[in-house]
Amino acid sequence: MTQTKKRTLPLETVGNVNIFQRCSKGYFRLKWLEPDGTRGDTSGGPTMETARAKAAAIDLRLDLAVGPLAVTPLRKAVDQFVEEGRSPYPHKRTNKPELWKPAQKNNIRKALNRCLHGHEHLRAMDIDLDRKVVDAMRAQGGTYHVVRQNTSALRAFLVWAGKRKYISYAQAEQLPRGALAPDPAYPRRSRLIEEANSPARRRRIGEAHQYIRDEDAPTPRQVRSICAQLAASFPLWAELAPEFAANSGCRWGEQFQLTADDAHVDGCSEDPSAHMHINWQINPSGTADEDRRCLPKGDITRRAPIARESFTGYPLRAEMRKRVEQARLEQQAGTNPEGLLFPAENGGMLWHTSFNADHLLPAMERAGWPIDVYEDTWHQWDGKTFVVRVSRRRDARLTWHSLRHRFARICVDDKKLSESALMAAGGWINIATVQNRYYRSGDEANNQATAAFD
Repeated sequence: MTQTKKRTLPLETVGNVNIFQRCSKGYFRLKWLEPDGTRGDTSGGPTMETARAKAAAIDLRLDLAVGPLAVTPLRKAVDQFVEEGRSPYPHKRTNKPELWKPAQKNNIRKALNRCLHGHEHLRAMDIDLDRKVVDAMRAQGGTYHVVRQNTSALRAFLVWAGKRKYISYAQAEQLPRGALAPDPAYPRRSRLIEEANSPARRRRIGEAHQYIRDEDAPTPRQVRSICAQLAASFPLWAELAPEFAANSGCRWGEQFQLTADDAHVDGCSEDPSAHMHINWQINPSGTADEDRRCLPKGDITRRAPIARESFTGYPLRAEMRKRVEQARLEQQAGTNPEGLLFPAENGGMLWHTSFNADHLLPAMERAGWPIDVYEDTWHQWDGKTFVVRVSRRRDARLTWHSLRHRFARICVDDKKLSESALMAAGGWINIATVQNRYYRSGDEANNQATAAFD
């Protein structure tokens, strides 16, 4: 007669997890059944308290499982999602999922591969409800732009996985649009290695922190030098562009979309004085295959002055008249179809990034403008992992936008314009900004105080 082995009963049960008595090493054992039918077995620790806590965590994870697919590794599920190659969201018009274009599919694959870095061991059921796993995955990058890309791809994957029963609807709904973004896991580190030779900026009593002084804007010598250095790239308008920016207050996007039709050197029915109509700006998010213009900042149009003579002594109005006539001839010849006043080499509109990196910054260095040099340490995704890169970056102390600051100082210090007149001329929409940046220097209060005791 064979003797049957006596079955060991659990000491306690926490949901779907059984806690068994200590083994020979003195640790409690935890046993359970996975959603696919396989048996789970692990240590519960040396005390009943640790065993109960670990059993509760396992039971919570088991409750998230919606079926056998819940034990699928995330790597396998992601590959299946990308292989299908279609959006999980219904198209607005057809109400059916839309197939991805090759470039879109490749970008989603890259983003999800970044998200999975360091999380390849996880299964679908391991996506917890407190968003720790999801936030750790989408934080895989060095910038907030990459985090946003990761978030978009991961949100689509979660929706797809919820519909395919890899995860529950509660797990799939963790990333609503507008969800707070985590900090990047690999932020860029910058170290100043070469500082421009310029005096430290000290704030006077009563002076707003953002106050723009005369020394915070380009000098006449600096403007003339940048004009000369830009001539190598843009001989048609290199001298005119910086002079016009410093004497009109146009923002970069406003200035580099201007056409000959916008210039009224002899005035017009609206205004008899020489001026430029600022009705548009270059759309910073525009693409090459669409209209790259949009309304100016704040949707405010205005008229910018065209001075007879620049603050450097340059004959600005006469040179603008010549450039307008020249642009019209270029338009007739077909080399400048829009009649742009400041076109690119091919006759179209410039791009801000390439203009700064390829033309303006090298010209500033040759002209002797103050430049800071930084050493950046950053992480680049190579398709499999994040590789540490080190590069040098140059930052101009005085940017193209500082020419707009020079215009404001001319208006306030030389032309004695009121705050409202400066707002109208430069397109500022917040009077507090104008007051703090250009008017409230503290000199008047200091002079009054010292004069009282003189």
